[in-house]
Amino acid sequence: MNGDFEIAYRDIQLTPKECVVPSRELCDTSFVLGGRKFRLPIIPANMKTIMTVALAKYLAKNGYMYIMHRFGIDNEIFAKEMIKEGHYVSISVGVNDDSYEQLTQIKKQDIKIDYITIDIAHGYAPKMKTMIQFIKENFPSTFLIAGNVCTGEATQVLEEWGADCVKTGIANGSVCITRNKTGFGRPSVSTLLDCCSVAKKPIIADGGMTEFGDIAKALTLGATCTMSGNFFAGHDETYGGIIEIDGRLYKEYYGSASQYAKNEHRNIEGRKQLVNYKGPIEKTLLEIEDDLQSSISYAGGNSLEAFHTVEWKQVRY
Repeated sequence: MNGDFEIAYRDIQLTPKECVVPSRELCDTSFVLGGRKFRLPIIPANMKTIMTVALAKYLAKNGYMYIMHRFGIDNEIFAKEMIKEGHYVSISVGVNDDSYEQLTQIKKQDIKIDYITIDIAHGYAPKMKTMIQFIKENFPSTFLIAGNVCTGEATQVLEEWGADCVKTGIANGSVCITRNKTGFGRPSVSTLLDCCSVAKKPIIADGGMTEFGDIAKALTLGATCTMSGNFFAGHDETYGGIIEIDGRLYKEYYGSASQYAKNEHRNIEGRKQLVNYKGPIEKTLLEIEDDLQSSISYAGGNSLEAFHTVEWKQVRY
């Protein structure tokens, strides 16, 4: 309904339940997606300034989920390299001719792809349907993620078209300016309440998180896992070199719909910013794991399933 009040992660708080574990270290933060178990229910955003081949290898080797970005990447070469080193393969594609060409070559060479993400800004579109059907016909054993969308209606449609998992979130990323340029978008909590209420398949909550505790909030609202760019921007393993300004160290971080990712100044819906240099990504991953273990203990369980019975309330400022 027009005029309904919508809310973001900052607008809600989770209600603690009785702790049932003697130590938070006993809490299991793992989740399963596409038949494979991963250590944490968070995926670094498949953005050019976040995902690199080096980061993909690190995450795969250490039991984390990754999705390689699609900007200037030869998916055939990337897949072969990952397979050669004994890693699973998770790629992104768009919906235009170059993506069809790459997938056709991969099919011809019978290269095994474990995960394919159809990654477009507005996933509720005819071209999405066509690409889903193409992938399902040519890669029937591949786990297919499709997005992004932000409504229950769109979630249902993508599932009906054949998506195995839907990625939600439009205009809520820290370097996204879609809401400014187009007037469209939706806060994360409202998105998840709508999408998860109808979803029959896994939901990836993409963007909008500003604190590690937002991961627990997303899982409580029904997401299977989350995705973030800003949590992982600025690390050694991410794209770009270190920049020093007045004695402080930074790295660049920009949106997938920015002119820097698209290499042209048309239909720009992303911006660039400098983020603090954070060193190795391992430290951040371990901090997220620590915080999520604490969240599970507050949720009254010893695994992510505990969030399924957690209550939340809207915060009044």
